[in-house]
Amino acid sequence: MNYKHSISVILCTYNRHTDLYTCLSSLSTQTLPPNEIIIVDASNDAWDNHPELIELFSHSYFPHTALHYLKSPKGLTLQRNLGLRTATREFIYFFDDDVILEPTYLQCMDEVFVHHPQYVAGMGTITNIAPKKIGLHRLFRKIFLLQHEHGSGNFTASGIPTHPYGTQQFKEVEILGGCCMAFRAQVLKKHQFDTALATYAYMEDADIARRIRQDGPLFFNPAARLQHIQSPAERDAMFANRAMLMRNYRYLFAKNFNTYNPLRMIAHWWSIIGLFLEAMLLRQPEAYKGYLHGLQTPLTVPKIIRQTTLSNQHR
Repeated sequence: MNYKHSISVILCTYNRHTDLYTCLSSLSTQTLPPNEIIIVDASNDAWDNHPELIELFSHSYFPHTALHYLKSPKGLTLQRNLGLRTATREFIYFFDDDVILEPTYLQCMDEVFVHHPQYVAGMGTITNIAPKKIGLHRLFRKIFLLQHEHGSGNFTASGIPTHPYGTQQFKEVEILGGCCMAFRAQVLKKHQFDTALATYAYMEDADIARRIRQDGPLFFNPAARLQHIQSPAERDAMFANRAMLMRNYRYLFAKNFNTYNPLRMIAHWWSIIGLFLEAMLLRQPEAYKGYLHGLQTPLTVPKIIRQTTLSNQHR
């Protein structure tokens, strides 16, 4: 087997066995097979209860791949770090358990790393994104500096990521998408994921991207294509989901952006106002209450992290 770079793939999963089976099936057809696959499983039931997965996750389907199955407590960042500690290869890819990769995904990503050694991390694109619409809702989200697809791939002034999914241009970006991230192992292992972002861990991808850019640029590659099914299994209810989004957004802003910059702070609170207004206009009372709960949750940002971040910003 002719590999350009050695690749570890890490799949973190929780009670999504059907989705995981589909994801693994797409990995088994890659034109550039991974050297190593690590499943980090926080599911409630035993792996032995799913013989179809055991049959698929074997050398019958992955003859040239080292296979590791790890049982883990629930928590996306915790699971990702556990997989990271186990990974042994030069490049590390993270995929959500509900994605379906096109057969050339790994090959298209690896070609970028081969021809552009300056990049320390990158991402592919999601193909099942709704077409770009110039409507009032998109205009509202742009005015309030909120997240939107078909974006620049950079952070807004308020510290919210705008994803480039749906765009067709290869570009250097500031953010990564959690469902399809790839890293040079030596860089990622220096930073790791922030386990203060617990459970589903909203915006942990924005956090790792913000920190890892200290070591080099990131890229978006629309030639590397996958579908993100966004499985309904194990999704939080609206209240809990919006509370976590607000809490994590405030935490990541305090951690990764200069909170002593008045313009940054104005932009930050402008976006928070936008989130509340959006929930009101869309008549989503549970979202509104969730944002309020997240806003009232006390923040604890480790002092050493804040000092390091601010020193990096003033270099």
